[in-house]
Amino acid sequence: MNTIKISMPFLIFILLSFSGCSKPEATTVVETKARAVKVETIASRDLPIVVHAAGRLTANREVDVSAQVAAILMAYEVDVGSRVAQGEAMVRLDAADYTLALNEAQANLQAAQVKMAALKNKFERAKRLLPDRAITPELFDQCEADYKSSVAHTAQMKSMLALAKRRLNKTIIKAPFSGYVTQRYVEIGQNVAAGDPVMRIADMKTMRVKININELEYVHLDKGDPVQVTVEAFSQAPMAGHVDKIGIQADSRTNTFEVEILVDNTDFNLKAGLTARVTIQTEMIQDAVMIAQNTVLFRGSGQEVFVVEAGNIAAVRKVTMGRVDGSQVCILDGLNPGDRLVVAGGQYLKPGDTVVIEQ
Repeated sequence: MNTIKISMPFLIFILLSFSGCSKPEATTVVETKARAVKVETIASRDLPIVVHAAGRLTANREVDVSAQVAAILMAYEVDVGSRVAQGEAMVRLDAADYTLALNEAQANLQAAQVKMAALKNKFERAKRLLPDRAITPELFDQCEADYKSSVAHTAQMKSMLALAKRRLNKTIIKAPFSGYVTQRYVEIGQNVAAGDPVMRIADMKTMRVKININELEYVHLDKGDPVQVTVEAFSQAPMAGHVDKIGIQADSRTNTFEVEILVDNTDFNLKAGLTARVTIQTEMIQDAVMIAQNTVLFRGSGQEVFVVEAGNIAAVRKVTMGRVDGSQVCILDGLNPGDRLVVAGGQYLKPGDTVVIEQ
């Protein structure tokens, strides 16, 4: 058997020949397609910081009007829902006993005045006779004492008469201020004791709204802050109000502070118990950078947004978010007025991507 011997240089030559005959592999070039996005140019604006709260309307002041003397109720001049003026009669009590007491006080005063006049004349005579020693000093002193006693007694009778008049006047129970009758507690023929409430009256020319706000809003609140009150039962525009009272101690259960708002009710359309929404502007942030909340991307590294820089290149910015105003959020750091913010299509972007801006 014959063996063919092939030298090593010849073998290398053959291998190189075959490799040189094979075609080179083609290089694949992948073109990156520009992504379409929508942008908005950021502009700053003033941001009012407002407190929103809801409460119920109540009368500015409401009191129970009570009887000051005891008597039988004869009539009531007004009833629930009636509007009364200050000093107007509301309830009339039986005045017969107090009229008799007044007549007696008048008679007692007249008797005291007659007696005082007689004793005064006697005292005046005694003063003329004393220098001539026509009367003794003891008799003079007695005349003087009797006269002064009658003066004091007459003054007492005048006070008793004034008291009787006051008691008689109190049989007519009058409104302490203008307002509306909201409740009646008595009936005709009822025996009313001194101190018993007869009617409740409410001053509704000004209405009060009590709201509760948290501590973060409370620290910025002042009495001069602008207030708007909207009553849900009416479709009218918000009404101007003002802060009347600011609580100084937080509720231990809710950790909120009570604030009382006053709103004018000159036309008396507002009624107690209606729901009212209150808006208070506590401060104003100047030149705030506001963007839509849905443009912010929440990632593991924090909050980010995309902007379009020169050459339509996408760039990522880390931002610090502040107050929220509706669908917008205030950006405290990371954006400036004039930046072109990506508002649509940003979820698919990477830093450095070329973008096409849609109109």
